[in-house]
Amino acid sequence: MGKIKVLVIGASGLLAGPVIRKLDEKGFELRLFSRSVNPSMFVNDYDITKGDVFNPADLEKAMEGCDAVHISVSTSDDVRAVAAILEMAKKKGIRFVSLISGCTVSEENRWFKFIDDKMKIEQMVMKSGLSWFIFRPTWFFESLGMFVRNGKASVLGKLREPYHWVAAGDMGKMVAEAYSTAGAENRVYFVYGPERYTMKEMLEKYCKALHPEIKSVGETPLLPLKIIAFFTGNRKLKFAASLFSYFEKVKEPEVPEKELAILGRPATEFDKWVSSKE
Repeated sequence: MGKIKVLVIGASGLLAGPVIRKLDEKGFELRLFSRSVNPSMFVNDYDITKGDVFNPADLEKAMEGCDAVHISVSTSDDVRAVAAILEMAKKKGIRFVSLISGCTVSEENRWFKFIDDKMKIEQMVMKSGLSWFIFRPTWFFESLGMFVRNGKASVLGKLREPYHWVAAGDMGKMVAEAYSTAGAENRVYFVYGPERYTMKEMLEKYCKALHPEIKSVGETPLLPLKIIAFFTGNRKLKFAASLFSYFEKVKEPEVPEKELAILGRPATEFDKWVSSKE
């Protein structure tokens, strides 16, 4: 595909860091963009531009001289944010766009607004006229820390289905591989790790390795959380309760091994991942 310069939008986010590292390792030129990104977040020096995706002037400045845009945003209105990014990308002659989505994003799950928004975003990317890569990861090891608070660990709801847990670094490797492989564009890639565990099983392993003082993992019922969110007006709690209610109903899609291996299937097992954190 030749050497290209990639603008990473949402560069200060949890999932952007591994993508930045892997693109850097592959020799891509990078520019990092977000409202809060700063050099102290990274080991290497990068071309950094602070700005807001809803400010056209900020986006135009960030995209100047770039060939590709990697989107890893999380805003209160992701649909409008991505629409703004794509509009400016076409204006600035961007050739490629990559997007982090989710493994359960599908037509049949659009009854849940969060997924409906993700589906709208994917469709905008596909119809943008740019060459695109869409990545649909399952649950990340990196998310496990969110379920440990004040010396306790608890799963929200009753999540009985297993997931192919994945290291964010492996997803970053897949993104870099896509940009490095001729003919890899205009495809959806599922990002599944090699091991399959339920949420509770994975959290138990996580606590045993990193929080041995926590002897058991609980399950927090969703109904009380929904009631508290309703009466307090806590939007974050309301969203969390609705999100995990969704995951109580929806399974991780089954994807053929051949399809998972197109860019090299993620190979990092939990024990290897956790050893890098110790």
